[in-house]
Amino acid sequence: MPAKLIAKVGIAAALNISLSGCIAVEKLDYQLMRQEDAKWVADEQFTDTIIAVGKPAVPIQGVEHAIVFAGEKRSYLVQSANRDREFMDILDQVDLSYFYFKPMPAFNAPYFRIRIGEQGCTSEQGCIATILWFEKPTHLLAANETAKLETFDFTCHDGFAGGITRCTKDLWRLPVTVAPVVKNIDSLAYRLPQPTTVKFYSYQPDKTIAEEKRLKALMPLAKAFDIITFPIQFIIVKGID
Repeated sequence: MPAKLIAKVGIAAALNISLSGCIAVEKLDYQLMRQEDAKWVADEQFTDTIIAVGKPAVPIQGVEHAIVFAGEKRSYLVQSANRDREFMDILDQVDLSYFYFKPMPAFNAPYFRIRIGEQGCTSEQGCIATILWFEKPTHLLAANETAKLETFDFTCHDGFAGGITRCTKDLWRLPVTVAPVVKNIDSLAYRLPQPTTVKFYSYQPDKTIAEEKRLKALMPLAKAFDIITFPIQFIIVKGID
């Protein structure tokens, strides 16, 4: 066999081995992630249905710059990981008609999860993770529209089927504050076309401390408030693997 051909065969074999190794590592990482996720147990007592997304009509002291997931039973004020203006600044820059929240894929379940006691979470009532998702026909994009999102560390790609541009950003350990049902729940300007489940999870809950955790989750802000809703939707994918 010629030396050049032998070299090419060797390179191809090395690449195959390398790719196989990467795939094996990815599968192992995924399996470990799934095993870790399985240790989180849902407390069905706190399951709720989110019907709208907005912001407080008047700023709430101690929970500044929060967005509100308005539920049928309670409201959930979600702040950025640093409790700064990140959410508000992003929402000020984006065309909300093409903006979505998407649950992180885990547990094979198409709903949002609030984890109580998650390491690195700064709220006793739990933290939530989500994917910020912007998807718009490329020919409808305004000048610098994706560039603005990239300044907030979104990753943008075009060329999707149908001539779509998509920008996404993963957010983890967003602190949640539980509040009463919003006062203006019967007169919201925008509602989710597809109401979405939210559940609370505890990490391997010990029965002796489970009640304490439940009580913390049920300690909402004392005062109800109105919200201003956004025309934002959720992306809910069923049968997540």
